[in-house]
Amino acid sequence: MPGLARHLQTLQTTLVREYTQAPGLFGEIARMEALLADTYRDRVPYELLQNSDDAGSRVVEVEDLGDGRFGWRNDGRPLNAADIEALCRSASSTKQRGEGTIGYRGIGFKSLAAIAERIDIRSADVAFSFDRRRSAEKLGMAVDPGSVPLIRVPTGIREVEAWVDGVSFTVTRQGGAQAQIGNIDPISVLFLRNVEQLTVRADGQASTAHIERNDQGVVLRNTDGEARFALLRHGGATVAVPLDARALALAGIRGRLACFLPLSDELGVPIVVSGDLLTDPSRTHAVVGDESTQQILADAASAVAEALCMPSGAVFERLWELVLDGEDIRSPLVAPTLTASKAFLTFLRDEMMARQPGFAYSPVALEPEDVAAVFPQGGPVALYAERNQASARAARTVLGLRSLDIAEIVNSPAVPGLSAPTRTRLGHHLAQLARTHGRRLSPAEQQLVDAVAEPATPPAAVPKIARTDKAATVPSTSLPEILTRWRTAEVATMEFLNARGWKLRDVSAQNVGYDLEGVDSQGNAVRVEVKKVDQLDAQFSMTNNELSLMLHAPKGYLIALLVGDGPIAKLMILDPANRDLPRERVCRRWDYVFTDWARFATTIS
Repeated sequence: MPGLARHLQTLQTTLVREYTQAPGLFGEIARMEALLADTYRDRVPYELLQNSDDAGSRVVEVEDLGDGRFGWRNDGRPLNAADIEALCRSASSTKQRGEGTIGYRGIGFKSLAAIAERIDIRSADVAFSFDRRRSAEKLGMAVDPGSVPLIRVPTGIREVEAWVDGVSFTVTRQGGAQAQIGNIDPISVLFLRNVEQLTVRADGQASTAHIERNDQGVVLRNTDGEARFALLRHGGATVAVPLDARALALAGIRGRLACFLPLSDELGVPIVVSGDLLTDPSRTHAVVGDESTQQILADAASAVAEALCMPSGAVFERLWELVLDGEDIRSPLVAPTLTASKAFLTFLRDEMMARQPGFAYSPVALEPEDVAAVFPQGGPVALYAERNQASARAARTVLGLRSLDIAEIVNSPAVPGLSAPTRTRLGHHLAQLARTHGRRLSPAEQQLVDAVAEPATPPAAVPKIARTDKAATVPSTSLPEILTRWRTAEVATMEFLNARGWKLRDVSAQNVGYDLEGVDSQGNAVRVEVKKVDQLDAQFSMTNNELSLMLHAPKGYLIALLVGDGPIAKLMILDPANRDLPRERVCRRWDYVFTDWARFATTIS
């Protein structure tokens, strides 16, 4: 492409002539760059990643070169004459909004003015630079470099022998500027169209993320593992549904909104929604009142509602789990101002009420095997789980779910086939209705109530726990056998660890902010908070007081997690001070929710 260098020389001459005709224009452009520096400083890597994707890049590499410099390379299409002119012209771009590219404002590359002192560029068979000092020399010796825009006049133009695929540039940071170019939010690659590999080299180490995508989902992989997302689409919105604990940790308990690249807005539900919406000048928040933003949120709500109402769908159960395991979805709806989460949940409620799914909210928890009997067309198991009863009531209110008439169940042929736990709950529920509301029971209902009232077989004696500062004297064997002897997780954990060389005492009744204290098998002083979870990817919480205690005295503070019950139970030890451990502050009582914790914990059993 020998003509590209000649075009650059001609463009340089034209820009110098424009300066002599209107020198004040360059000063205005320089001030625009200063404003850009205030608003875009933290967005630089995302803007560059967006540009690389729009150029069709499959591979992007970022490298800290030391001495305040970093390099950025992609293998997309090389620059052409129109691209270079767009770089040099303010707020100019060869891309148009909605034509299949992500960016459209022409300021992606110009965001480098927020951090750069000099930019050296190579593409195809040409090399050139943006440098204020050299630009000032081209414009005249009396010109103050401070009044010259950085990305305006190309200098150092030359042809190169070695062809460069895509674009490669080296950025020299401004004095004191420390752009965190390596800290790229993984959400930023979730909605890209082309980039399949992103490598960051810094501090002598390389970190590579691989992105695999198809019409149904995206998988993000790196050395720590993988995060899997399902994708839903409607209109202009794409919805990413986290399918595992790592994906949930990236999405956050309140979800994320993105304009292809991540924003700081939440959705109230642990999903990620992206679309071509309007953002503020800093590109960190959506303009929620804008028509384009409203349309994206409405389209996303339609996609989510359709999935929530389709029992045969691939993400039906998972979406209900996310809705019910997240924060109380009623909270965003009472916000005094219009937020992204308030708008999204309002649209979602309207969509759900319009669809009227074939299942209903039940005031009585149902066993998983009973859901299909009660709702032959299908229903979400999570909505009827006993542990989700409180969040199910919130979902009923927000999503406009109809309430199940218990009489429909009790008087139906399905009753004899229901499990014993469900029949027991139905009996207790009906007994309470009769007692508190004076309701007359049908013969079938009375039969269930009478069955619950029958004397039950006395339970087996449970050993009484005597709290003591000494380890339990009952000989210990396996963790499952210990759990059968003790009704509290704290004492079971203490006995299990003491049998393995620890020396712990139970202080859970002293309200000191942890459950056990003493020394581990190596003689190190420890304080242990005991938590019980059902499975490895189950969330658990710490109160603000518990976490504050850990942060102020992090050494020797551990979390013991009893995972599961029966023969599959295991004990895992977690250091909550681990900086890489995902945790999120949520406003139930300012608890901290831990999601993707299993890969940081050490299994004891």
